[in-house]
Amino acid sequence: MSVFLNSRGDLRTIWKFAAFISVWMPVWIAVSVALRLVFNGINSSPDDLHRLALDVVINLIPAVVATVFAARIVEDMPVQALGLGLHGNWKLNLVAGFSIGGFLLILVVAGAKIIGEFQLEWAPYTNPGRMVLTLGILIIAAAFEELIFRGYPLQVLMRGMGPWPAMLIMSTLFGLLHAGNLNSSVLGVFNTSVAGMMLSLAYFKTRSLWFPYGLHLAWNIGTGMVVGFPLSGTGFASIWIAHVNGPSWLLGADYGPEGGLLGTVVFFAGAVVVWKLPTKEMQYDDRLYKNSSAR
Repeated sequence: MSVFLNSRGDLRTIWKFAAFISVWMPVWIAVSVALRLVFNGINSSPDDLHRLALDVVINLIPAVVATVFAARIVEDMPVQALGLGLHGNWKLNLVAGFSIGGFLLILVVAGAKIIGEFQLEWAPYTNPGRMVLTLGILIIAAAFEELIFRGYPLQVLMRGMGPWPAMLIMSTLFGLLHAGNLNSSVLGVFNTSVAGMMLSLAYFKTRSLWFPYGLHLAWNIGTGMVVGFPLSGTGFASIWIAHVNGPSWLLGADYGPEGGLLGTVVFFAGAVVVWKLPTKEMQYDDRLYKNSSAR
């Protein structure tokens, strides 16, 4: 054994994780600088939606590059083996995620009506172009967050230190990522960490990223684009606008439902549903993943 290799002659977990970061970070810096220079008008625009669109593209590209590098160079296996394959039961996993995400949104709306005052107002004069842009932002944002927090970094840590420590670490980092959001709070960061654990469990149960991606995307679209809650402190073009009156520590106020105790209860409930869901029929075929880890 050595500092770099384990008893099987395989690169140690910490170095695999570091390899991912060592590619992701410089690519992120390079892409960020390049695109902000090219799209300087958007970068300095007062329109939050266009600046957010630029940000999510900047985040997606390095996530994809680092994932492909980790799979093909570090692990010598197809990228599909990281739970991204378009075969097997990926559609069923995606639908299951969407269904649970929709269920959690129903719980939030019902809780808001019971605890405080909740009204939906039809959003006036919603620009179709902004709706399409919002949908694109939410699709890309969920994709790069899943690649970073439930993709290779989580999976390699799960193999090296066990599922629960790995899920706890990556879920905590997921929560801290949102600490700088507008109107963020300690409870909001904690709730996002709980949501991260729920999404990590969704991957752990199926070995498919399509399950957490569907759940993540359904929550984001339903909360921010359909009902019109603030989503982690960010407002989006939406079909309706949610008006909620009640204690901010319960309902989240301007941060959205993720910032209140109601969000805590809903995400814990979601984690229980994911854990109890009979996912055997949906399970991703991870033989390639297992085989490649024992080179």
